[in-house]
Amino acid sequence: MGLVFLNAACVASALGWVHGPRRVLEGDHFRYLEMARGAEGKAELARQPPYCWRILAPSLARALARTGLGLNASFYLVTNLFLFGFLLALYAFVRLVGFEAVSAGAGVTLAALMQGAVRWYEYQYWMSDPPTLFFVALAFLLTQCGQSVALALASFPAVLARESYVFVFPYHLLHVARQRGWWPAVARTLAIAAGPIALLLLVHRLIVPNEPDDLVVSIADTLGFRWRHRDDNQAYVMTVGSLGVLFPLLLLFPERAAAMIRRHYDAAAYLVITYLTLGIANNTERMLAYGLPVIVPAALWSAETLAREARIPRAAVLGAAVALQLLFWLRLRFHGEAGLSMYQPTDAVVVAAMAAFWLAARALRRARQRAA
Repeated sequence: MGLVFLNAACVASALGWVHGPRRVLEGDHFRYLEMARGAEGKAELARQPPYCWRILAPSLARALARTGLGLNASFYLVTNLFLFGFLLALYAFVRLVGFEAVSAGAGVTLAALMQGAVRWYEYQYWMSDPPTLFFVALAFLLTQCGQSVALALASFPAVLARESYVFVFPYHLLHVARQRGWWPAVARTLAIAAGPIALLLLVHRLIVPNEPDDLVVSIADTLGFRWRHRDDNQAYVMTVGSLGVLFPLLLLFPERAAAMIRRHYDAAAYLVITYLTLGIANNTERMLAYGLPVIVPAALWSAETLAREARIPRAAVLGAAVALQLLFWLRLRFHGEAGLSMYQPTDAVVVAAMAAFWLAARALRRARQRAA
């Protein structure tokens, strides 16, 4: 709860706690607001694809608003409850895969200081992503627990939050295949995914958009945007500009990457899918946040391996990582300029700090190994 409050307080210090929608220099949230207004909303925005099919958050906000809370306040409450749930589910998952409480807490802190995971949604708090992030983290947790029935039930509201939730199904398939073989994996995944996917298709059929949803055009526009900005910020936002210290931690042991991918091909495939979504959406920070259930455990493994092999306290490595992530969070921009969700400018200080951390960690480990 403290991590969510930290992000909320940061945004509130600049804009107020429940700031109005026109103070946000982006446009997506106006669609969700009109969807929440129902028949009173502007149809040209409420029926715009693909937003019009992401009905969970607007529906919850509309239901809360009927109690007299107010529409903006309702969205704000929905978003913060789901952000808290997301971090809690992520913590439970990281603990379940084998990390102690201290490491898991540090990992969740690194995630919470990634702008696309929490702070952006304190700024643009009408979005569909907070519920989806929660359901994705919950899906990883339930998959790890082997709770197929619970996962199937949770997937029904999840697909109504955002269609990108369906990427957890390939992860589930590969995870079960890795443990039990392909036929059980296929049978179990089909049983879990069939109902939610059918519901998603039904929603797409019942809610008729006011314009074509041309995926090919969207991909062409997105790739064109990324190509035009390839030299100024795309390499940055696809790496440390979105992930902060999580990125150098992921790459801390490149010589072991192939073996880790073979061992954890389910997680590796999900991370590849997450990066592939950058070909559809321009919002790099937000899309890469969906990879956190894979990124955080991998980063923590690197941190603990560094501490062990360099013979330094684990708390020192985790503390340094959190300090660097805090620096990254403090330097990121979230308001005052239009398009920051797509165009976070390259920060030389962040790049230098992350590069120095990676080089220092590698050098220290080599020095300790030679001394041994």
